[in-house]
Amino acid sequence: MCNETRCSSWISLHSVGIPTEGCLRNSAWVSSIVLRSSQMGHYYINLPYQRLLCMDSIAQGQFGTIDLAVYQVGDKKKEVYVKRPILQENLLLEACIQKLVGDSLKTIGFPLGAPPLVSIFALENGSVCFAMDMIPGAITLDRFLHGIKPMNMDAIIIDCLLQLCAMLSHLHYVLGINHRDVKPSNFLIVEHEPRDKNLIIDGTLITIVSRYSLTMIDFGFACLGTGLKTDVALSTVYPPMDVCLKDGRDMFLFLGLLYVDIHAKLSPSLCRLFESWIDVMLCAFMRKNKEYSMHWLYFMAGNESIVKFQSNPSRILHDLQAL
Repeated sequence: MCNETRCSSWISLHSVGIPTEGCLRNSAWVSSIVLRSSQMGHYYINLPYQRLLCMDSIAQGQFGTIDLAVYQVGDKKKEVYVKRPILQENLLLEACIQKLVGDSLKTIGFPLGAPPLVSIFALENGSVCFAMDMIPGAITLDRFLHGIKPMNMDAIIIDCLLQLCAMLSHLHYVLGINHRDVKPSNFLIVEHEPRDKNLIIDGTLITIVSRYSLTMIDFGFACLGTGLKTDVALSTVYPPMDVCLKDGRDMFLFLGLLYVDIHAKLSPSLCRLFESWIDVMLCAFMRKNKEYSMHWLYFMAGNESIVKFQSNPSRILHDLQAL
């Protein structure tokens, strides 16, 4: 489908020690990569020039585990996170998607839009894992918001929403990627001194003064598509008929899951905006039944009959500017 580096989905794996590159819209080249395994005890990698030592398991989900590890090349050491599957699975394509997203978001002013990869490797059982840089001082957005007082919540949410709109708009319209599991726990946030950020949202350039930087994580559900066609889908959770490029899909899921958690801390004016982006009746249902409504949001996001949501980035930008 693509054989030149000008392609927006072209990536190189040279920086993680794999001498190959190609376009993810035709990812057959990824399946041909053979990774050497050198696992011994707590060492994922134990070579004369490269070592990766597991220190602890820090998080476990339904499909994978995140470990804390020490990565050493020569005399240089640093702590990294390792993502490994629970079953005998291959995370190579997910690592490629994460690298593509991170490299591309750098070009629009998000230097840590996704954690940079440092290594991709195989375990003795055939599972393929990857190690990524830690983001110093970062915690997940849901944990961060849990400690925020209502009087400060609106300003933080508006800041984050504008940055998310820029990130998701770029992924959708430039790369053709939907994350498909965008939720507060799949974003890291770091607080810093106020700085100007130039954001492009559906062709509109705005400048904001921001105190926060966001990092997108966990691409295990992501898809890459052209038009209404899905070229690469990393999860079978969504039905095969579910097209990749649904306008506003990722933001719809994020807004819904965020509203479930923090609606009581939002001002009435921002609450009304959330209800207009999601749906007034659905929001009322979500306030009454948090757990079931979360399943409903995922069902709506994956419904093959819906290709456009009323939560697209351009509308959110317009509404927030009016607010």
